[in-house]
Amino acid sequence: MFSFVFIFVSLIAILAILFFIGIYLHKQNVPLWQYPIAFIYVIWILLFLFLSSFFGAEYTAAIDPADGEGYTFISVKYWPTFLTYFLLYHIALGTLWVRRAKLPPLPLVLCLCLLYIGIAVNIGIASQVSSGENGDFILASFPIFSSFIAILVIGRTLMAVREELSSKTFRIRWLNRLNTLLSSRFTVLTWSVILIFPIFAFITLLLMLFGQDYDSVAKGFTETTTWAFSQKEHPPYLEHTGHYLCTVAACGSPRLVKPLRWGKRGGRPIIVNRQLQIANAFEELVADFSPALHRFLRTNYDKYGYDLSQKINTPFASNLTYLLMKPLEWFFLLCLYTFCLHPEKKIEKQYRGSEQ
Repeated sequence: MFSFVFIFVSLIAILAILFFIGIYLHKQNVPLWQYPIAFIYVIWILLFLFLSSFFGAEYTAAIDPADGEGYTFISVKYWPTFLTYFLLYHIALGTLWVRRAKLPPLPLVLCLCLLYIGIAVNIGIASQVSSGENGDFILASFPIFSSFIAILVIGRTLMAVREELSSKTFRIRWLNRLNTLLSSRFTVLTWSVILIFPIFAFITLLLMLFGQDYDSVAKGFTETTTWAFSQKEHPPYLEHTGHYLCTVAACGSPRLVKPLRWGKRGGRPIIVNRQLQIANAFEELVADFSPALHRFLRTNYDKYGYDLSQKINTPFASNLTYLLMKPLEWFFLLCLYTFCLHPEKKIEKQYRGSEQ
C-alpha cells in the first residue's frame, strides 16, 4: 500500500513539475518544439536522481549488493561540492536556454564558463559510472545527454551573440566599452574560456570556507569503491538471501519441478532446478546491464518475496508457485537467449560455486 501511495504521489509531483515548467517556457516565449526536449530532460534527471539513490553506501560499509544496496559513486563527504556545481550548471543552462544571448556581457560569459565546468564534471561522472565493477550505462546516459544539450545551447548562444550585443547600449560608459569588446562571438568564446580557471578557483575557495577540500572534485571520485576512478577497498559483502519464490517452488513434487541437484547459497544447501537457475541467470544479466535497475528490482523483490515465500509451506503451494512462475521463467529465458552470447553456459553455472 505504501509503495502504491509513493508511486502515485511521485507521478503527481512529476506532472506538477512538468506543468510549471511548461508555464514558465510559455511565459518566456520559448518555441513550442523545445517543450518536449525540456520535458525529456526533466524526466531524465529525475530518473538519474532516483537510480542514484540506490548507491548511497560509503566504501567503509559492508553491504549486500543483491538486496538493493550499492556503493556511492561520489564520496558522501564531497556531495556539497558536486551539488554546488550541479545547481550552478543547471542555472546557467536554463538561463542560456531561455535567454540565449539576451544577457549583459559579464553574466553571459559567466554562464558559458559554468557550462564548460559542468560539462567537464558530467564527463567525469559518466566515466565514473560507466565502468568498474558497477558500470551502469543507464546512469551514464544522463550526464552524456546533459552535456550534449549544453553543447547545443552554447553553440546557439554564440551564434546569437554578435547580433544581440552589438545592438545593446548601456548608461554606464565602461559597460558600453565592455559590450563593444565582447560584441564578437569569437571574443565571447575567448573570454569564457580564459575565465574558466579563475571562476573554478573562486568557487573552490568559497567551498573551502564551508569545509570542502581544494581537490574535492578529484577526491569525490577517488574516495569511493567499485567504480572507475575508485581507490578504496570495501569490506566483504554480506550474505545474500536469494530467490525466495523459485527456491520454495523447487521444493514441490519432484515429477513436476524436476530438481537437478543440490547447491549452496549462503553456506546452506538448497534444491536447484532449472527454474531457479534461469531466474538467477536472469538476475545476473540484469545486474551486468544496469546495477541501478537491478537494485531497484531486488529491493522490491526482497520486500515482498520473502514474506510471501514464508506462507508457501506445503507441496501443493510449492507446485502452484512453480506453475505460476512458469511465464516469468519463459520471459527470463527469452531475455537470456536474446542478450547473452552463451545462455546455456550462464544457466548451467548457477549455484555451482560454494556461494551464490
